[in-house]
Amino acid sequence: MSVGAAILRVFVTLILFFVVFIPFLIAPLLALAAGYLVYIVMRSRGSKPTNAPSAPGSPAATSPSGFGAGAS
Repeated sequence: MSVGAAILRVFVTLILFFVVFIPFLIAPLLALAAGYLVYIVMRSRGSKPTNAPSAPGSPAATSPSGFGAGAS
C-alpha cells in the first residue's frame, strides 16, 4: 500500500468516526438537555405564587388533624 493510500484510509476512517460515532455520543446529551429545559418550563408554569392570605375557613387555617398532629 502506498503512503497516499494509507493517508487516505486514515482520513476516511476519521471522517466515518466523526459522522457515525460522535452523534451517538452527543444525541443523548442533547435529548437530556432538551428534556431538562421542558421540565424547567413546565415547573415554572405550574407554580404560580399567590400573595393573597388564606380565608378563615380554608383547610390551611383549620386545626391540624391526622398523623403527626400531636396528642389531643
